[in-house]
Amino acid sequence: MDVAWIGHAAFRLRGRDTAVVMDPAPSSTGFRLNRPQADIVTISNPDPSYSWVKGVGGGPIQLDAPGEYEIQNVLVTGVTDTPEHPKRSPDAEHQDHNDGDRENADAPPELPPTATPFIPSGNIAFIVTIDDLVIAHLGDMRTPPRGEALEELGRADVMLVPIGGHGHMDANMAATLVAAIAPKIVIPMLYQAGSETETLDPVAPFLKAVGGAMPDELDNHINITRSALPNNTTVHVLAPRGE
Repeated sequence: MDVAWIGHAAFRLRGRDTAVVMDPAPSSTGFRLNRPQADIVTISNPDPSYSWVKGVGGGPIQLDAPGEYEIQNVLVTGVTDTPEHPKRSPDAEHQDHNDGDRENADAPPELPPTATPFIPSGNIAFIVTIDDLVIAHLGDMRTPPRGEALEELGRADVMLVPIGGHGHMDANMAATLVAAIAPKIVIPMLYQAGSETETLDPVAPFLKAVGGAMPDELDNHINITRSALPNNTTVHVLAPRGE
């Protein structure tokens, strides 16, 4: 399964049979979407910087609300920190999927309390199971997840996490979340990467907080298989594909 960072919070997941674009971003964010083809597009929030669906080709099914979906053998779960889930998008084509194994799964540890007050943001994190891998995209999550959201995120093999602060999740909070969930692969997003994002923090504070290192050369995508997942959490810094 191929994971490509387009820029901002936009990613493309390409499996054997299905492609998913997450949080498509317009060029106003400083990154070019270049009209990727997709079967599914997920939207973490209605802000135009995360929801430029018209920039995605292929007539994808749009998911923009919490719930459980099964589309073309891809399982998608959307969770939010809002106490009461909003209604599902009326034009989203989906089938409910019940995974009985989840009821017996061990929940990840609760995050330690922080000085930041809990303010529901309405942001939706999407957890996608594709090619036997579980990828969690946090969207523009700004407060530590809890309850159902934390439990679902605890299934992740790969986590796409905002780290740039200044209105987004910052490096320390992101590092605490990574430690609590312990995914095998972490890919940072929403940080300083180009002129349009110069007000955000760079990736260095996050790498320092998690004990990661900047690679000598940056690629804009990574190919991941279950058999090749690392034993311990590994951070992969990508170059934005849409610069």
